[in-house]
Amino acid sequence: MSALTKIFVVLLVILAIIQTAGSVVWVNRTQNYEKALKAVNAKYQSKLADVTDKDAQITLLNGQKTQIQSALQKQIDAERQNVETLRSAVNERDTQIAQLNANLAQATAAQKSTGDAIAVAQKTIDSANQTIGDLRKTQLDLEKRVAEQSLAINDWTNKYEVANRQWRDATEQIAQLQSDNQKKDEIIHKAGISINSPRTINGEPLVRVEGVVRSKSNIGGVPYATISVGSADQVTKGMQFKVIDPNSHDPFLGYLIVDRVESNEAIGHLTGPRVNEVHAGVEVRTQL
Repeated sequence: MSALTKIFVVLLVILAIIQTAGSVVWVNRTQNYEKALKAVNAKYQSKLADVTDKDAQITLLNGQKTQIQSALQKQIDAERQNVETLRSAVNERDTQIAQLNANLAQATAAQKSTGDAIAVAQKTIDSANQTIGDLRKTQLDLEKRVAEQSLAINDWTNKYEVANRQWRDATEQIAQLQSDNQKKDEIIHKAGISINSPRTINGEPLVRVEGVVRSKSNIGGVPYATISVGSADQVTKGMQFKVIDPNSHDPFLGYLIVDRVESNEAIGHLTGPRVNEVHAGVEVRTQL
């Protein structure tokens, strides 16, 4: 190795040592600057927090101040209103005092005629006492009449209860008679005797009546026929006739039930299997 190279190496080492020392010094100073900066920032944030807190306190105090001012203003307005009310009351009292003074003057002027008024009042009282006496007498009369009417009402109540009891007894007897009558009707019905027409047994009339059909008509879809016998022939309402056509191979056509009876004819409705074949001239018989 030459001397020049050694010199360069020594210089390089010296420069490296200087650079290292400078870096250490720079790093140390940089760390100090950062610590100082953080300390300054911390103081700034603290001061900023204090300022914010102070602002909040100022805002709160301003709000309280506004509320206090509003409350004081309301109290002032209320006191003013009370003052106005008191003034109105004083004015009203002054008016009342003036009115009382005027009334006192009138009463003083009217005092002179008080004696006459008392006399008139005494007469009115006497008249009222007389009226009261009359009313008391009328009241006694009314009480007497009420007592008499109460006795009469009690008497009528007793009579009503007796009549009501008799009516209930009669109702029970009627119900019993109706029950007995129903039993009799059932016995008569079982015996084959018609209730509506006592002259029939099991629908068969006891009397023999014969006639002919004079005419036939249809009313409301129901066939009717007029026959040549009536009440003069002992025909009654509800009597049943058999309609016969002697010229037919099967003579029985149906039944005629009498609905209306006249002296020499009767009208009834037709029922049976061949009522359409009924015509004028066919025979009607109560018995075959």
